[in-house]
Amino acid sequence: MDSSIIHLIGSRKRTKSCYCRGFHELYQVVEALQSGSSSKRSGWLTELPAAGLGMGVIEKMKHEKETDVAWQGKCSGTIYIGGSESGGHFSLINDAYSMFSHTNPLHMDVFQSVVRFEGEVVAMTAALLGSKEKASGRKICGNMTSGGTESILLAVKSSRDYMKAKKGITTPEMVMPESAHSAYDKAAQYFNIKLWRVPVNEEFQADVKVIKRYINKNTIMIIGSAPGFPHGVIDPIEELGELASSLGICFHVDLCLGGFVLPFAHKLGYAPCAPPFFFSLPHVGTTGGDI
Repeated sequence: MDSSIIHLIGSRKRTKSCYCRGFHELYQVVEALQSGSSSKRSGWLTELPAAGLGMGVIEKMKHEKETDVAWQGKCSGTIYIGGSESGGHFSLINDAYSMFSHTNPLHMDVFQSVVRFEGEVVAMTAALLGSKEKASGRKICGNMTSGGTESILLAVKSSRDYMKAKKGITTPEMVMPESAHSAYDKAAQYFNIKLWRVPVNEEFQADVKVIKRYINKNTIMIIGSAPGFPHGVIDPIEELGELASSLGICFHVDLCLGGFVLPFAHKLGYAPCAPPFFFSLPHVGTTGGDI
């Protein structure tokens, strides 16, 4: 589950690339992976069983679970929990989920407890990212999402709508380093935004000078990651924020991997690896972090 925190006020060869670039190469890779391989779906159910499976379905699920990959300690950015599945933390999470798995938070008047929990998580997350600081404006709002992709979609849509209202932009564009998450490509297609992915620098960070060259009158936002999904490298957040602020465009910081790590690293004094990118920086408009 993600907490998407929304705050709306507030010598290498360079080649241009929009979000449609690379589709042909992508299809070639997919075809190569699929060719000559037997389907893993052999034996899967394709219709409702003629008779109910009863409690035997639980044993079947346990059996299928045994075929899963041994992920413990091996899946960075995929699983956010450690230890044994029979351990205390797993049990705590399972108990909590079992109590509320049937609820529908859309009906706030019915499931008032879930509404309260969401509000508290959002408020605590915002505070962790600097909402109590005077420079933040102390007007941070947000919501829980289903994952990092939805958090990115919400940030991009919010920026698109805000810039349309503020500047009247009807043919929006956004600029980001090629290391940014693939969910931005989804957002560009969903919301009809032209996406420019530009090369990173020699350290695999967002290149502020290159990003600036792609900004024009239709640019609604730029993106920085802390850290980026492919390399675990933190983009120059402050410099990107200053660029966005100087041009009056939105700035999203992708904290899906670092949102609940870097704030503590910063407090512990690891300044080089944890720059102050929180809402205390007036340039940061939106962000999201994995819980």
